[in-house]
Parts: sequence; C-alpha cells; structure tokens
Amino acid sequence: MKKPDKTNITDQQMQNSINDTMQKDFKVKIDEDTQKALDILKQTQEVIDQISKDQKEEAKKKLANLIGELEILITKNPKVSLIPVNVNYELRDAVVDIETAKNLIEEAKKEFESGYYQSAKKVLNALSSEYVIKISFLPLATYPDAMKIAAKLLDEDKKDEALAVLINALYILAIQEIAIPLPILRAEEYIKAAAIAVKDKKEEYIATAVVLLENAEYQLQLAEVMGYGKKDKEYKDLAMAIKELKEAIKEKLETESLFDKLADKIKSFKERLFFDKVKEN
Repeated sequence: MKKPDKTNITDQQMQNSINDTMQKDFKVKIDEDTQKALDILKQTQEVIDQISKDQKEEAKKKLANLIGELEILITKNPKVSLIPVNVNYELRDAVVDIETAKNLIEEAKKEFESGYYQSAKKVLNALSSEYVIKISFLPLATYPDAMKIAAKLLDEDKKDEALAVLINALYILAIQEIAIPLPILRAEEYIKAAAIAVKDKKEEYIATAVVLLENAEYQLQLAEVMGYGKKDKEYKDLAMAIKELKEAIKEKLETESLFDKLADKIKSFKERLFFDKVKEN
C-alpha cells in the first residue's frame, strides 16, 4: 500500500492521544480490600521501627495481629495476593513505515539462512513499534510467611535477621510487562479523529476524514507486515470496514453506526490479542 498523505495530526498530538488512552486503560485501581492490604503493609513498616527500637514484645504482638488480618483478607479476596502499586509507560518505536519493515524482514531472513542467527536476532529486535506498559506488583501472598519467620526470629533474639526478612518482603516487586503495537494504537486514534471530522458536512472535513481513514488503514497494514497477529483474519475484516466507511463518506451516507462498528472491532481486536488479563484487576 502506498503511504497516504499526511494528516493534520502532529506526531506529538498523536503521542499525547495514545498516552491518554493507555493511561486510562492501565492505571492502578485502589478498591476497599486493596486499601486494607496497603494499610497492613504500612503497619509492617511500624513493626520494623519497633524492632529497630528494641521494642520486641510490641513488635511480636503487632506482627501476630497483622498476620491474622492478612490471612483473612487474602482468603476473602485472593485478588489482593498481587497488589498493583505502580504503572510505567515506555515507547519502543523503531519502525514507522511498511518499506522499512519489509527491508528489515528481508535482512533478517538473509542472516538466518546464512547461519548468522544472532545477527538475525539483532535485526528482528529492531523490528518493533510498541507501547509498553510495566505494572509493578507487591506479592502480598508471601507476606504472612515472611511475618511468621520474622516473629520466630524475634523469639530467638535474632533482631537483625528479623529486620532483614521484613525489609526484604516489603521491597520485592513482581513486574508485569504488556506490549501493544503502536501501529494499532495509531490506527485507533486516526479512526476517532475521522469520526469527529466527518460530523462536519463541509467538503474539506469530509476529505480530511478520508485521509485519516487511509492513514488508519496504512497503520494496520504496517502492524500486519511486522507480524503483530499476522495470521489473524481480523486484519481483513478491519480493512473491509474501513473501505466501507470511506465509500459511505464519499457518497455522503450515514456513517455514525459504521464508525461505532469499526471502533468496536479494533478495540476488540486490540484487547483480545495484546491486552493482558491484569487489566481486569
């Protein structure tokens, strides 16, 4: 597919729109049980302070209470076994057009066929255009055991060892990484912008909407060429939906339902193939 005309959306505007969408979809949600778990962790720090001040009996008593509260909470709601505490966002955008992607693929094939597997791997590593979400979790399920070990060490007058166990438990994080293809995210934003543009019935806005859809189509083809869900037939379905929309726009037919249908298709496609179940937490 020939690279379409540029749109009136700058690279920075596109990036800001994607950031807004992703940060809305992936954010740390604090419900009542999660807040209780976080409060227990805060009190664990208080136990550490007590041990540091040689308040052994107070620390043991507080630990016993916290162990009980935590075990009850985890039994009641297993989802708090992993608490999301932070979300970071990162761009890995090395490929921006189909020609570059195809050249990299051909180069990787040649390297692989010649037996230069590591060189092929390096080339393929460059074949990326992704929005990466890194979610940090506290593995709360490990805390009751750590607290019990710390309490036992306190009974044995091993203050430093008890402190080390609790501090180590507080600072161990599990990292979940989710990579979503930027071309698919860009296509989604172009479709949103086209839906807004076409509401104005003036000819220049209709032409703008068509160009935006052509850019969405190009981004989807780029994602397919790069191997993001390449075998999935939905790329064809999305291409057909865009073609149908462009024809409806040019013929000045009703388009709102078609835009809604396309938006639902690409959202479902994106979430099914690339979103992780952690999004539901």
